[in-house]
Amino acid sequence: MSDATLPPLILSEVREGVAIVTFNRPARLNAWAPETGTTYFNLLEQHALDPEVRVILVTGQGRAFCAGADMSALSAMAGSAATLNLEKRPYWFPLTIGKPIVAAIRGHCIGIGLQQALCCDIRFLAWDAKISTVYARRGLVGELGISWLLPRIVGMGATMDLLLSGRTIDADECYKIGLANRLVEVEVAFDVAFDYCRQIAKQCAPWSMRTIKQQIYADLTSSLPESYARAEAAVAEALTGAAFGEGMKAFAEKRSASYLPLDPSLALLDIAPNGVGSRN
Repeated sequence: MSDATLPPLILSEVREGVAIVTFNRPARLNAWAPETGTTYFNLLEQHALDPEVRVILVTGQGRAFCAGADMSALSAMAGSAATLNLEKRPYWFPLTIGKPIVAAIRGHCIGIGLQQALCCDIRFLAWDAKISTVYARRGLVGELGISWLLPRIVGMGATMDLLLSGRTIDADECYKIGLANRLVEVEVAFDVAFDYCRQIAKQCAPWSMRTIKQQIYADLTSSLPESYARAEAAVAEALTGAAFGEGMKAFAEKRSASYLPLDPSLALLDIAPNGVGSRN
């Protein structure tokens, strides 16, 4: 089969304000190919700039989210300093998207698949999910920023366990340690996650969601006084903004709010206010 006739690595559609991005190598459990990063990040940026999109839902075709790096590509890199990323954006690029990113995860979510799931803001796990860092069992290390991401989600103890053992954990343990926001039945995993996305797309102000996401990620490396000062500035901006005006008017009139789309100039976040990775 030629490259021209191969199915797309990733599928994408927009439905009811929700961009659905689907890893599409089901025969390989959606293993991460060298071109996957570029395709995925391009789609995220495209949806970040699209006024029609308010929330992004990421999932996998078939019975896996992403089973990690394509082993044929990984084996070819043994003994070299090569990388699976063919372009310059970092693997934590999804954190800079100014819209909520929700992951609907079933089956294998391993290695880079787990790292990308951690770069989503919210995670719905089906009961058949199988989660592993796997690095130590392949002679690798905690790569792609996972040693920064994981402890901020599950804490130091659980991170040490998962990275040092490389063991596989199930959905129930993921929920207990805080890696999963919600557990759902396999048959309805996508539907439940999509309904959540559809509801926040309908009910929440895009500017507010964008600014809250900016606050949370910037504050991970900030002091409390720095966080407080930024929040005060954001509140002052909110009080004079269109989103707050519409929200209060809708509340008073007992109707659903009709919020403006996110301005494309706000599509990407500066999650490192001290300069590293800044887009300003």
